[in-house]
Amino acid sequence: MKAIVLKRAGSADRLVLTDVPKPVPEANEVLVRIHATSVVRGDVVMRKMPRLVARLVGETPTLIPGHEFAGEVEATGEKVVEFKIGDRVFGTTSGLTQGSYAEYICVPAQGILAHIPSKVGYEEAAPIPVGAMAALHFLQAGNVGPGSRVLINGASGSVGSYAVQIAKHMGAHVTGVTGASNAGLVASLGADAVIDYSKQDFTEGAEKYDVIFDAVGKTTAKKTEGVLAEHGRFVSTRRRRREKVEELHVVQGLLAIGAVRALIDRSYSLDQISEAHRYVEGGRKRGNVVVVVTQS
Repeated sequence: MKAIVLKRAGSADRLVLTDVPKPVPEANEVLVRIHATSVVRGDVVMRKMPRLVARLVGETPTLIPGHEFAGEVEATGEKVVEFKIGDRVFGTTSGLTQGSYAEYICVPAQGILAHIPSKVGYEEAAPIPVGAMAALHFLQAGNVGPGSRVLINGASGSVGSYAVQIAKHMGAHVTGVTGASNAGLVASLGADAVIDYSKQDFTEGAEKYDVIFDAVGKTTAKKTEGVLAEHGRFVSTRRRRREKVEELHVVQGLLAIGAVRALIDRSYSLDQISEAHRYVEGGRKRGNVVVVVTQS
């Protein structure tokens, strides 16, 4: 099968399209034919991180990178009952020895894997798990609920764009912080108010928020103290978290009812992966960057 291989940490040019053996599922695994994957900010970080450093910080370095995917089950191990051949699935590669920049991957049936809701395509489903699960996790950590006043810093990014939608679904009043060029986009996702960071520093405003979610890891709890309401909470993507399949199931439900949709900035083919990485590394993407692996 075709796959992207990264033998040594470094620049995007070290991502090489290569022929590698097609994996064979074990008894509790499913073999997924990947139709689409994505490039997230974490992929860029891992690409540049030496393997020894990655292990020291608790990451699992892989020869084939990539963290999320959407595809079709092509084969199942004899103990698998949750999925069958032909099922459309999406998920992440957390804890696996192979990433998603490949035509095929074996995933534990009990892993971070779920069925794609009907009427949702592979390219829309692929960039959902990482960003949407992170957004859900941190909003829940902030106890967001009906009537909560929530500010999302980085509202036009992957995690931020999902956070706007999920917070609105939770019944919150949402303020998104983004650049002027993305203000209309953030409003279209459901934000009740939008702050242009080039004109206003939200940490110096008069408004008080029950939850401040830094979806891009660019501020701190200390800097936001002045705009947090009494007993308010600051949450940030800087804090490490462990993905849970239960979170993916919640996201699956939100996707099925249309409460969440993927904001796709650009799409690339697998042989353009280096270009996709350079674009994400530039820090100007809106929402998600999709990589089409196999035409569906």
